[in-house]
Amino acid sequence: MSVRCRARTAKPGCTRDVQSWKASKVTFDPTACGLLASAHLASASGRPVQAYSFLMPRRFLRGSYLSLSLTVVALACGVAMVCAIDLANAAVLRAFVEVVDAMSGRAALLVRAGEGGLFPEEVADAVGRVPGVELAVPVVEASAFAGDASGETLVVQGVDITNDEALRVYQTRDAEGLELADPLVVLSQPDSVILTRAFAGRRGLAVGDAVFLVTPGGRQRFTVRGLLDPQGVARVYGGNLVVMDLFAAERVFTHPRSINRVDVVIRHGQDVRAVGEAIRAVLPSGLDVQTPAERKLDLDRLVRSLQVLLQAVMLVGLVAAFLIAFGRLSTVFEARAWQLGILRAVGVRPRVVWRELVKESLLLGAAGVALGLPLGIGLAHVLLPAMAVTTALNCKLIAPQASLGIRAPSLVMAVSLGLVAAVAAAAGPAWRATRVDPARVLGQGGVELPGAARVWPWLLRALAGAGVAVALVLQATQHSAAWGLVATALIAVGLALAARPVLYLLGPLMAALALVTGPTGRFATAVLGRNPRRSALTVAMLGVGLGTVLWFWTVAESFERTLAEALTNAWRADLAITSSHVLSGYVEAPLARGLLAELASVPGVAAVAGNRIIDWHHAGASIAINALDPAYLRDPGFGSWPLEEGKFAEVWPRVLRGEAVTVSRSFAVNLDVRVGDDLTIDAPSGPLTLPVAGIVTDFLSARGTIEMSRDVYERFWQDEQVTFVLVRLAPGAERDAVRAAIARTLGKQYDLRVLTPAELVSHYRGEVRRAFAGVDLLRVLVSVVVLIGMADSLTAGVAERTRELGSLRALGVRPRAVRRMVLLEAVLLGTVGLALALVGGLGLGVLWVRATFAYLLGWVVELYIPYRQVLDVSLTTIVVCLVAALLPAYRAASLEPAVALRHE
Repeated sequence: MSVRCRARTAKPGCTRDVQSWKASKVTFDPTACGLLASAHLASASGRPVQAYSFLMPRRFLRGSYLSLSLTVVALACGVAMVCAIDLANAAVLRAFVEVVDAMSGRAALLVRAGEGGLFPEEVADAVGRVPGVELAVPVVEASAFAGDASGETLVVQGVDITNDEALRVYQTRDAEGLELADPLVVLSQPDSVILTRAFAGRRGLAVGDAVFLVTPGGRQRFTVRGLLDPQGVARVYGGNLVVMDLFAAERVFTHPRSINRVDVVIRHGQDVRAVGEAIRAVLPSGLDVQTPAERKLDLDRLVRSLQVLLQAVMLVGLVAAFLIAFGRLSTVFEARAWQLGILRAVGVRPRVVWRELVKESLLLGAAGVALGLPLGIGLAHVLLPAMAVTTALNCKLIAPQASLGIRAPSLVMAVSLGLVAAVAAAAGPAWRATRVDPARVLGQGGVELPGAARVWPWLLRALAGAGVAVALVLQATQHSAAWGLVATALIAVGLALAARPVLYLLGPLMAALALVTGPTGRFATAVLGRNPRRSALTVAMLGVGLGTVLWFWTVAESFERTLAEALTNAWRADLAITSSHVLSGYVEAPLARGLLAELASVPGVAAVAGNRIIDWHHAGASIAINALDPAYLRDPGFGSWPLEEGKFAEVWPRVLRGEAVTVSRSFAVNLDVRVGDDLTIDAPSGPLTLPVAGIVTDFLSARGTIEMSRDVYERFWQDEQVTFVLVRLAPGAERDAVRAAIARTLGKQYDLRVLTPAELVSHYRGEVRRAFAGVDLLRVLVSVVVLIGMADSLTAGVAERTRELGSLRALGVRPRAVRRMVLLEAVLLGTVGLALALVGGLGLGVLWVRATFAYLLGWVVELYIPYRQVLDVSLTTIVVCLVAALLPAYRAASLEPAVALRHE
């Protein structure tokens, strides 16, 4: 078929190029290129070029809908991950912030002693006398649990019921919003509670009914004296709120005239900062004043580190979608090389052709966005509960009921990143396709466009390697997670760039494999060599996606195994007893000290040791305090926290006598503390200064833990509660019998969980798995992306080799041999991608376990390779690659030789 150029003008050299195309006798369908050429060459006759028209890209896409459908699906998956994770992140943070807003009410300032430390009521009186303070409300904030099978967590707010002004601070005193019995009855009956209508409605409770709650002192009966409408503080935690009179709350949860918070309302027109400084001047040591905004900022910082990790996962999904789109568009543009050459020959400028190809990718991106946004919103609904739990576990907070809101910024970000990924995926292939001499494309068939060896890919690889080295050095010297994140991103980029050199390096190995597998293997390996760019993109997609899964699994396995080994050494008693309720994150609710004596009186019990765990504010952020029972410190039979630094014979006797403390490895790293340093803690009863005698492995807080004697803790914190109890049995006592006796006599009263230490360790390992539950979801998403990418790559390969496959069939090659060839190609690509993922993923795992994880989240753990998960990922990858190859293999085997040989 001849080419007729109807343009009135053309570029110099046009005639020569067209003649060379004629001489090649290449046949083509002139519809698409003729339409595009006439549209752009119209500018030569004075008509303006429609730079913003999508007519030509739409015409080009008409014949490529099926081949580009998987690209749209891949982009949709990337957009969905971006949209879902950002929406869920925002919803979780918003839920925690709303709790702070509702609990503080109109209070402009909050006075606290760390995280719930007790201090005298007189502090509220002193704060109330500070100039500029309108109202200082003493508060007892605690947690209780529903006494029914649900065991729901309820937040307790103890305030002065008779003080109307105090109640209005929390928007709970309203003639229409509060159904309340006689306030004098509430005061005279210490079992009085006020519930929200939401909680009461779920249980059919009314004013005057009895309700059972589990408190540190055990299961107690209370009477409903009032109901709150869902406004103000009554909205938090899904209505799981209990309001008590201050004195009753002190009796049940603290001590008489001991509170743990003062909410401060300042006078109109007063400067909050100035009043805060005046209050700070009258506060005793260990107490501090904060604004709710500062509290929310602390919360944001606490949650933000985890969200950065989730955003990294989000971007990995987008990168995988980019690689799939890049590979498919490269193939599509190469298939149009002769059409693009005609356009160049008749005078269309390269930038115009490039622009039309990029506009085509914009249409693909728009289709991916249209499909990905609703998919992302649905995925966000699925992810939200798991992300709320993960955040609560990591930050040791009570997980609020988070509701998903459709935020414009999240949607805009997902749309923008999706379109940018599509355009970026098209920019390189389009640039290359518009700059190849048409004459060089003749006779190439389905093979990639020829080109001279280029230096810039190797320059990029060198820059990525140098960037990784610099980022690692800066992270090590500055102890900054930011440089670790930079190194992580550069390693991911380097992993993708390394795919093509890896294929070349494995060439001899593939040749040896071809000798073993026969002609089928030779054909499969030859295909990889003929299309190195597409093969490299598929390998890069596998390497980045699977490497990310292995990276996270290495971190998860290291955390879980390090925790398990530490707890196994620390808890060697016969039984471990805790509340069956979790107070915040993964820490169990406290129990009354009287439980120790009751447990000691159970037949068969030889000794008990009760340890107390709390969060505390130290050096500008939260840490944990682990107050060890003197009996635990005296008797190695209870266990001992593994010492990393310090002499065992000297450390624990000094801690027992109250002469020293130990700190966790995370504390030592994050706060730059060494053995022998003096540590000053602002306790509610005054500063406590003790030297650091040793460094242990402990996982109560990401930022660090201080271990001290419980005698010292009770003296300075005025807190006699315990968090868990270790029990040693008398010689000859049967563990199951003693366990049953404890459950029978005390279990129901205190809602106890009676476990062996091994069972308790297993429980905490389960909590770690819950925190890393997103890794399993990530594996599923990556498997879907791998399925799409592999199927897309193999389908493109079969389409390009249609004539070649037809020739094989015409020469007598059986269909099953053709199927095996395509399946083997998939296995080879999957194996190379998996090898790249093992190197990159495990390398990232080592980097994060050794440094970045500690700098980002605070945890310091030992390195453990997740061998079982590596095997799992390997088998899953091969299976997914084979599944992805089934349809292309079937299509290749079912080709009719006569039809295939006529294919152009």
